Amino acid sequence: MTYEEAVAHFKTGRALAAALGVSPGRVSQCKSAGGFSYQQQCVLEKASGGAIEARQDDEPAQQVPS
Repeated sequence: MTYEEAVAHFKTGRALAAALGVSPGRVSQCKSAGGFSYQQQCVLEKASGGAIEARQDDEPAQQVPS
């Protein structure tokens, strides 16, 4: 999933942060890095009930440490 797909589903950065169990600042770092790691995408997929799907192809080249 892309960052934009995740925001479209969860509506806000705060909701994304809550789903991931991280701070809103951390979500902002992921946005700057180009998206979420595959592991984070899997967490969001589960939190969305499968409405958005994790895709390794959408993992950003620059990784932000978890």
